[in-house]
Amino acid sequence: MAERIPPEPPIRRVVTGHNVNDKAIVTIDDIAANHKWPPHGGNVSTLIWYSDQMPIDIWSDEDYGARIVDRQPVPRGTRVCMIDFYPGNPGMMHRTDTLDYVICLSGEIDMELDDGATVQMKTGDLMVQQGTNHSWLNRGSETARLGFVMMDAKNQPGPSQVSPPPSLPNDLKGDPPTLPLRRIVTAHDANGKAIVSTDEYATNHKWSSRGMISTLIWSSDECPAEIWSDEDFGARLIGTQPPKNGSRFAINDTPPGAPGRMHRTDTLDIIFVVSGEIDMELDDGNEVHLKQGDVMVQQGTNHAWWNRGSEWARLVIVLMDGEPGTLAITA
Repeated sequence: MAERIPPEPPIRRVVTGHNVNDKAIVTIDDIAANHKWPPHGGNVSTLIWYSDQMPIDIWSDEDYGARIVDRQPVPRGTRVCMIDFYPGNPGMMHRTDTLDYVICLSGEIDMELDDGATVQMKTGDLMVQQGTNHSWLNRGSETARLGFVMMDAKNQPGPSQVSPPPSLPNDLKGDPPTLPLRRIVTAHDANGKAIVSTDEYATNHKWSSRGMISTLIWSSDECPAEIWSDEDFGARLIGTQPPKNGSRFAINDTPPGAPGRMHRTDTLDIIFVVSGEIDMELDDGNEVHLKQGDVMVQQGTNHAWWNRGSEWARLVIVLMDGEPGTLAITA
């Protein structure tokens, strides 16, 4: 059996919840330790969070990141993990019936699709994978760390099932992020083979009066998620709260000195800090400071983002529909 080495650097995991007075609090701030190694070695997978329903339960005291789970989430489930791929790791062709949001947090890695076609991801690149056959190959000299949010998706439809028409993109106003966001989307060709359908810079931006730029990468509006449509779900006009049974995969770029705004949504939020540092204020003025490489699980808590540093902070934020509680949503 291959040596079982935990990820390096360790993965800081912050989880928010509510106290008995329904105030937002940090319930977990630790080093994620729920690892899994394949028999042949070559990578280590660390579970961050899990859900077995949609809308997602955001009012439980359970640490869903402590579960023992399979690669494929259960029906209507979601699996959140980070995987370290070591240099020279052996690839394994596989697929799951899932909609995967993938973030390359460090290093470089090649994803091989059917017929030997490959696409390379570098630090900061984003991928939307729609149930395609693939294998991960690290041909570089450094460990590649990827973040995954995998959501239960539809099986391949029959010939009589028709995809919905595409929706219109947002109206663009303002300047795009200084560092462009590469967006890769996989799909299937007419023969059912895995292909890269999109490889471009994301352009669906939304600007706030506080200077923050939000860029939509992808979205979903049902569970199991639709992965057999030709629609670009990253071109949709979508607000902060995702649709019922849906998700929102976006990037938030926050400039230095940006003031916070207290708000909340009935969602489970998975937040990866890609670059910079940022403070998240909770109820009663409590704060948690996040740095590059940290991951947060936010369970419908009231919060505000403050960038008190000297550099832009880039956050990958995946919002998934959660069970509503008794708290009022502030827009």
